[in-house]
Amino acid sequence: MDWITEFFNSEKTLYLFAGIIGVVSVIVGLLFLLLSNHKSFAITMIVIGILEMAVMFPTYYKYQQKINDKISTYKSNETEFLVSESKSTEKALKSFFWLKLTYGVLIVVLILAMSFLSPKSILFGIFTALILHFAFAITIDNFGEKYTKEYLTELTTIVK
Repeated sequence: MDWITEFFNSEKTLYLFAGIIGVVSVIVGLLFLLLSNHKSFAITMIVIGILEMAVMFPTYYKYQQKINDKISTYKSNETEFLVSESKSTEKALKSFFWLKLTYGVLIVVLILAMSFLSPKSILFGIFTALILHFAFAITIDNFGEKYTKEYLTELTTIVK
């Protein structure tokens, strides 16, 4: 049962890291707003950072309840838990692929669009901030995918 707790704690930690990226984004945005003339980049970083913090920190704080619920479900009906978790974990692994592909395509599209823009353009700053955040999202998803693969391996080993 330690492997269940370990997986969900690692997943919980990813929410914390995403929230911390939001904090860093707000700080970087504020610094750019105060110390440079890249206002569109700065404002976009602040807005995205606030959104990340608003979503990720509450999820992080509520996540312990999800861990407790999963453990109690495991204790009450181990076989049903293993089967349902295996199915949902396989779906999660597929979604990681599509998420990362979507982020990657968006990064390429934004870079191509930026090649037609002036570096002083408002859209140039917005696109730059979006590219940074998509790159962070891919990084976090890579760790999430790694932990999810390990979790699925544990699940399938026990089911057999």
